[in-house]
Amino acid sequence: MTLKPDFDALPQIALAIGAATGLLGAFSLALPSPARRLWKAFPRSVWPGRVLAAICLVWSALWICVMPLGPLMIVRDLLWLLLPLAIAAVWIFIPELLACRAAGGLLVLVPAPMLSAAAWHPSVWRYAVILYAYAMIVAGMYYIALPWLLRDHIDWAHRSPGRAKAVAAAATALGILLVVLAFTAY
Repeated sequence: MTLKPDFDALPQIALAIGAATGLLGAFSLALPSPARRLWKAFPRSVWPGRVLAAICLVWSALWICVMPLGPLMIVRDLLWLLLPLAIAAVWIFIPELLACRAAGGLLVLVPAPMLSAAAWHPSVWRYAVILYAYAMIVAGMYYIALPWLLRDHIDWAHRSPGRAKAVAAAATALGILLVVLAFTAY
């Protein structure tokens, strides 16, 4: 898999993103009580935050490896030595709501291949993926800068069972739409 896939990878990307979105929503619909406990515990979860943060840092390092850095090429040479130090520093010095920040990081990183694949795809339905990608980017930037917003959004979504069901149903429907588009339009 490449960091910048061509338009012919859009079906696989839409399928993966749709399946992930749909499964998260379906889990919350099928098992509302365990899902509520899991979602409410997520913002302060230590190990999920650490794992997600490590994934984000490795993914960012891969992007740095393919960037033209000009006079800063020395950074690329030292990158794989600095990466474990960066991961340890994040784990030690940013423990507060790290899971929220790391989830925001993923929401900023995941759309890059989505947008790359959708950019020149001939189907007009590519705009569904593009719109979802930009929504993810905006949400991710907010969750990185203001991690308590994710916690507050989770609290808002689970304030009542009806609202939690509506949010989960919307996520499931979006996931199903992307999966259907992966098989039909892309």
